[in-house]
Amino acid sequence: MAKPNPIPDLKQRVKTLEGQVRLLLPLIEEVRVLKERLDSRSLHGLEARKEEEKVGSSNNIEELKETLELRERELRETQAEMKRLKEDSERDKAELIQLKQKFEEEHQLRLQQEKSYQDQLEKLRQELEAEREMRRQLEEEHRAAAEVRPNLEQKDSQGRTELHQAAERGDTHRVQLLLDAGSQVNAEDHEGRTPLWLAACTGRQDACRALLAAGARLDMKQRSSGYTALHVAAFWGYPAVCELLLAAGARPNELDAYQRTALHHAACYGHPPVVQLLLQHGAERGVRGEDGRTALDLAREHNKTEVAAMLQG
Repeated sequence: MAKPNPIPDLKQRVKTLEGQVRLLLPLIEEVRVLKERLDSRSLHGLEARKEEEKVGSSNNIEELKETLELRERELRETQAEMKRLKEDSERDKAELIQLKQKFEEEHQLRLQQEKSYQDQLEKLRQELEAEREMRRQLEEEHRAAAEVRPNLEQKDSQGRTELHQAAERGDTHRVQLLLDAGSQVNAEDHEGRTPLWLAACTGRQDACRALLAAGARLDMKQRSSGYTALHVAAFWGYPAVCELLLAAGARPNELDAYQRTALHHAACYGHPPVVQLLLQHGAERGVRGEDGRTALDLAREHNKTEVAAMLQG
């Protein structure tokens, strides 16, 4: 049950006391005048008129004293009552301050709880939206997979499947979609080039990663040149692709049809980052091609001075 508000009663009591004080003011003034009259009477004057006013003065003085004492007693009681009222007011004020603080604390707590609820609702909403988006993407992928499945192994004039084409242009999403639909990861075109070979040749790192994860072979070579995926990545100077292939197990000293390694190609065409990477993975400097030249010989012949300095070291 709510606590009664003491403020209206307190105000009424103060108003009543103020009325009593206004009633006492004339009496107080009367007492003040009488005191002045008493003080103004000298002993000499009193003796001179002692006989004349003996009875009347004595009675008046006693009455005045009694009235004065009565008014002083009433004044003290009024002051005591006002003191009690003041104390009650201070106590009520302190209680009101405490109630206000408690209300503020409860209000802040409710605000925090409401914010927490709102945050939880927002988080749930975001999770729901993410789940819906994921479901939508899966449905699109399944629908796309259903659309491409009948044409997985259809080849163009060069003997390339759709996976070859997606890998060459670096369409990683399409590559993954085709792989999930069952496309052959190591399918060869008329030259013996695989999707991984074409992705490495064009520097498509993400497509290479997806194909390797699906089991793409690293040792398959183009028929005419004998180039592996590592050979062509080094030839064109794609260090990120070379690092990915080497980490997957590509052999740095694999020979092509001309008895050259990937280091020969990187040195000949001046790709210092690739040369450094191959050396770090165990590429041999002294391997000679069918023409008898080493990687250093090719770098010097083609004026690749930075590469030549690396190979000399």
